[in-house]
Amino acid sequence: MFSPKRHCVFILVFSLIVFLTGCSEPSSQSTTNTTAVDVAKYPWVKEHKNHPEWPLEIREEVYGDADTFSTPRLMFWNKYKYSEVRTLWSSRLDGSDRRRIIPEKIFTQLEPAGLHPPARSPDNRYIAISGYINDRATRQLYDTKEKKLITMSGGGGYPWFNWTSDSENVIFYSDGKNFNYHIPTGQLTPRPQIHHSGAAFLLPGDKEFLAIKHDGFWIHKFNGEVVRKVNFGFPRAWEMKNHRISPDGKYLAFMTHGRDDFHFHWVNIANPKIEHSEKGTGGGVIFSPEADYQLEYTIKHSQERDENGFYLSERVIRTKNILTGVQTEELVKEKGIWGMRTLVPVAITNLAALGK
Repeated sequence: MFSPKRHCVFILVFSLIVFLTGCSEPSSQSTTNTTAVDVAKYPWVKEHKNHPEWPLEIREEVYGDADTFSTPRLMFWNKYKYSEVRTLWSSRLDGSDRRRIIPEKIFTQLEPAGLHPPARSPDNRYIAISGYINDRATRQLYDTKEKKLITMSGGGGYPWFNWTSDSENVIFYSDGKNFNYHIPTGQLTPRPQIHHSGAAFLLPGDKEFLAIKHDGFWIHKFNGEVVRKVNFGFPRAWEMKNHRISPDGKYLAFMTHGRDDFHFHWVNIANPKIEHSEKGTGGGVIFSPEADYQLEYTIKHSQERDENGFYLSERVIRTKNILTGVQTEELVKEKGIWGMRTLVPVAITNLAALGK
């Protein structure tokens, strides 16, 4: 027979065995309740509390991934919460599937020139960047496949990068001179000079350049020969800024700066009469891959206030037909993921997904 003392010890040991056995069984509930989140590693965890579908780990863009590159991508500068370094990210055009293209450590070596927009090759592999290394101006390529920087040249000034459609050549300015860098051979060669006042676009087909002038544009052959001049007749005090070209090469958009109210314009390059104009700088506006449409990434303010007295707002995408003016709105997806909020477009890439 067991003594009362031995009986108590038996019950205690048996209970401990049952407890340990139960702990060895997997339980999603216990895992959820006991797993601690490293807030130092994930400073954006609070933003995710209402979005359990969002990953805490940052998604990385993988070159050649079939799903990632199944649609056009929006390329934009941003940084995650508390990061001191901006880098390049991409997403689908609705803001979803955000992915980091270039690790921040690259930009501790290369300080990008903020006013010089990067340009991605049509095959998505390379990104041309203007910046500084040890305070020396330079033109670099970031290879997203090999994860490394490639130096094309030194030199400063506005580069205005253009890619040929085969992704083998990037054309740019350095110290005011025009160059061609050939990717397969790494050879840098001078090109015929095409003067511009802020932008020069290689049009689809790789046969012509559009060079912005003070109040119009010139069309040049690939060899630099001028074939057409367009003058809008703007007052001398005005300047054309914030230029962009539609993916099909049909439209030129720009802002007129230096007037009482800034205006943003769209013109048909083949028939460049200014018919589409509205007040504003055109910030957050980019041409859609869909013909005759633009996308505007903006904030829509409400007249309502929240519990702290601040006016409510939503980040939206306005899709507008620039010929009819008809527009629609949708909310930006993944607002707040990793502490990121604002989407400021640099370019729409991967047009090959649409056969363009």
